[in-house]
Amino acid sequence: MSRSRVVLVVLFFAAFLVPTSSAQASYSLICSGYSSCTDKGYSNYGYSTHKSTSYWRMYTGTNCTNYVAYRLVTTNGMPNERPKSGVGNAEDWGVAMASITDSTPAVGSVAWWGRTGHHVAYVEKIVSSSEIWVSESNWSGAFDWRKITKSGSGWPDGFIHFTDLTITNKTKPAILGTVKVGATLTASGGTWSPTGSTYAYQWLANGAKIAGATSRTFTPTTAQLKTQLSVRVTATRTSYPATSATSPASLVEPGSITSTSLPGITGEPRVDQKISASTAGRWNPTGNAYTYQWFADGVKVPGATGWTFSPGPALAGKQLTFAVTATRSGYDPVTAVSEPSAATLPGFLSNTTRPYVIGTPRVGSALTARVGSWSKPDLTYAYEWSVDGHVVPGAHGRTFVPRAADVGLPVSVEVSASRPGYETTRAASTQSAAVARGVLSVRTRPTIAGTPRVGSALVASAGTWSATAEYSYRWYAGGVAVSGATGRTFTPTSAQRGKTVYVRVTARKAGYTTASAVSTGTTAVAYGHIRFSTLPRITGTLKAGEVVTLDPGVHTPSAATLRYQWLRDGKVLKGFTGRTRRISSSDAGHLISVRVTASAPGYTTAVVTTAGRRASS
Repeated sequence: MSRSRVVLVVLFFAAFLVPTSSAQASYSLICSGYSSCTDKGYSNYGYSTHKSTSYWRMYTGTNCTNYVAYRLVTTNGMPNERPKSGVGNAEDWGVAMASITDSTPAVGSVAWWGRTGHHVAYVEKIVSSSEIWVSESNWSGAFDWRKITKSGSGWPDGFIHFTDLTITNKTKPAILGTVKVGATLTASGGTWSPTGSTYAYQWLANGAKIAGATSRTFTPTTAQLKTQLSVRVTATRTSYPATSATSPASLVEPGSITSTSLPGITGEPRVDQKISASTAGRWNPTGNAYTYQWFADGVKVPGATGWTFSPGPALAGKQLTFAVTATRSGYDPVTAVSEPSAATLPGFLSNTTRPYVIGTPRVGSALTARVGSWSKPDLTYAYEWSVDGHVVPGAHGRTFVPRAADVGLPVSVEVSASRPGYETTRAASTQSAAVARGVLSVRTRPTIAGTPRVGSALVASAGTWSATAEYSYRWYAGGVAVSGATGRTFTPTSAQRGKTVYVRVTARKAGYTTASAVSTGTTAVAYGHIRFSTLPRITGTLKAGEVVTLDPGVHTPSAATLRYQWLRDGKVLKGFTGRTRRISSSDAGHLISVRVTASAPGYTTAVVTTAGRRASS
């Protein structure tokens, strides 16, 4: 086709692309002209430099169909190919695309005037259901932006939705950070296609807007505690309708209070003495209230919940710490603990009344310590006795018995009081009077064991005394001391026969006065008994002409006088009174024996006969 013919064809179709005057009613012009609109911030999206290019095979230049096709290709992402053969003249677009044409405007849709005019425009903005903004390129005019209202007859006959502009949320927004009171959270905007030019944020609690919470960051307060927190992100992009997406909701937990400076303790810890906290520490945020608790070696001390605290004796040697728990509405309580103190020192005991000694200071008599009065009960006491200011080794009992070496010297006692958790404290009594000699006294009189008889030993028992002592004895007969009778045993002689015997026991002990005691008297000393421990017997051969001898045996007393009388068949042989005898022939066949008679002063006479022996010829 010749160039002149092409021009005629263009002019023919252009007549159908110019909107009628009725289509221009009820609008206001926002701007006109490529440069003028650009200067005012209303873009032609590059069409001013691409208007010589045909889109969807439309006529080039300033006309409505080529401009709209350009925008649908470059802005809405459609291919540069007519979607349908009937899309040519502007008046035919809505008819050809009736399936996607309706009365609802949308950004990126095509405003179409087919019955009231022959024009298409690109919808840039939906102000409301009765107001839209469009950009357009007019065949007989210029490029412009118009504001169209529904109040007049110029409202489009329809809106063609080839592919409306939308921003699609690909990845949901998210909340970054720990969702709790007082923690600053950051909204992650998610991912969008296409990406938004701007993003707006609205934080929600249980789905409701939080007033003023429109920043990318948000710090929950107690008002949001235990609510479901989410953030709504609205993405905007030029020529696109705003699109919103909401993050998954998270439960707002109580906040965390941070200790920025630990509590402190002042003073030296000692049993029964007050120790104090120097500071409760510092907190972020500050607590609405604080509670206190003291610990010993990490174990809670019951009832120790004040600013000050007096350790009891059970805490001696333990390190103390002071714990402060901060509480604040909407926050979890948090506890901070001071550095441990030095080990708790033992408490002090004091003697309020001096110890003293009761009893008479006398050798052998027990003295007893009295502890006096002390500042604390339930004490354990130890004792140390001294004589004349010198400690007595081993004297650590509550009582002390003065010794012989202590005579004339004073006695005192030092009492040591102790109790777990306290320092041992000592206090001494005053000195006693000088120690006197002890007194020996008999408790059970001496006794005499044995039968009072001449030749029979009597044995003395010293009796019992107030103290163990050394004993000496003196025997008496008929009230007269028996010369030399000073042993524990005494054997009466004929001199004491018929007399009563008693013994005097004298007790002596170092440091004591000497004392004596007398037994009761015995019955009168009786005659003694001469006793043979070995009987007399005849020795030798009893045969006529042989001499036989009498063995007298063994007897007591040994000094007894013996007399002999030989017997034949038990009859006295006159004249035979010696210890020896010659056997005669007349003795043959007879029993020969000897009668022995023993006598001694103070003893009854004793007579024994030997066993008879038969003589032979």
